[in-house]
Amino acid sequence: MAWTQEARIEARDVTVESVNLKRLASLVPEIRKMTVLDPDAFCPSLKKHLANCGIALVLLPHLSGSFLQGATFMDGKKIVIGITTRGRDADKFWFSLFHEIAHVVLGHVGKAGGISEEDERAANQWAEDALIHKGDFLRFKEDGNYSRESVLLFASKQGIAPGIVVGRLQTEGLIPFHTLNDLKTKYEFT
Repeated sequence: MAWTQEARIEARDVTVESVNLKRLASLVPEIRKMTVLDPDAFCPSLKKHLANCGIALVLLPHLSGSFLQGATFMDGKKIVIGITTRGRDADKFWFSLFHEIAHVVLGHVGKAGGISEEDERAANQWAEDALIHKGDFLRFKEDGNYSRESVLLFASKQGIAPGIVVGRLQTEGLIPFHTLNDLKTKYEFT
């Protein structure tokens, strides 16, 4: 609750346009391309794009002892997406961001009764598919070659940061969590 309140307070200083879900959905490919950039390069543009869709993006420090990575909620007439810098891993940042965008696109925000476990699963699936095209990832998995070179080539063809591919492979248990971590980027947000 404290973290959410801090996100709400920070978001009040963010000017946004009216909520426009169609515009947000059309921006997803452009936001996805930002995964290969440094935070200094993508943050201003990302915040502006989301503000043009009625969303205030707030980046907050991790709250010690919590497992919170992000949250999305209405505050007046704007949508707030708060992302924590927990773990600092770029792949976790992007997955969390796309997961929260999914809640907006899929209509979960402001839903009576709150966001359900089914909504969470749907947002996870949407984020996975938005970051790595489903059919391409299935073919990559079928090939079974998770070498450094293969991951770098696949990520390049997808137009995303290689750490996102590594994180996905690790999460799905296809490679151990200690493998290819040198391809993962750490973010420092100021």
